[in-house]
Amino acid sequence: MKKNPIPRILHMIVILGITLTCIVLLGAPAITTAFLKSRFSMSDGKLVITIATCIYFCAVPYVIALFKLKKLSSLVVNNNPFSMESVKSLNVISICAFIEIIIFIACTSYLKYSVEFFKNIILGGPYIVLAFLCVTIGLLCLVLSQLFEIAIKIKEENDQTI
Repeated sequence: MKKNPIPRILHMIVILGITLTCIVLLGAPAITTAFLKSRFSMSDGKLVITIATCIYFCAVPYVIALFKLKKLSSLVVNNNPFSMESVKSLNVISICAFIEIIIFIACTSYLKYSVEFFKNIILGGPYIVLAFLCVTIGLLCLVLSQLFEIAIKIKEENDQTI
């Protein structure tokens, strides 16, 4: 039987995504400093630390979700997608998506109301886009986790009848 290479390719893409995310997060302060210097001729260290801290807070649920996605892709590669680990991973991803909305709004509100540089920025558009994406991903993962849970029960029931 010919083995499908797509699950391995997807797993490698997820690993690449995790790697690139970690590299960008490690470089966030330097990237922020370079951007502020080149675009606005600013070199305020406190501002860079504040922005980088907000980036790190926003990245926490995203990175957790990426590692859970890696776990899901490894289950598919190992030909064991219908396990309770899949349900748990999908539930964690959905929780991370919902928490991301709260963290993003809190961080951007903090920046807007406490840092002079961000006082005149309009955040309605980014709030709407991020909320739509996070709610969609969160609901999708919740529905998929319920679907997987039902599939697991059906599979266990079939395994017991044979």
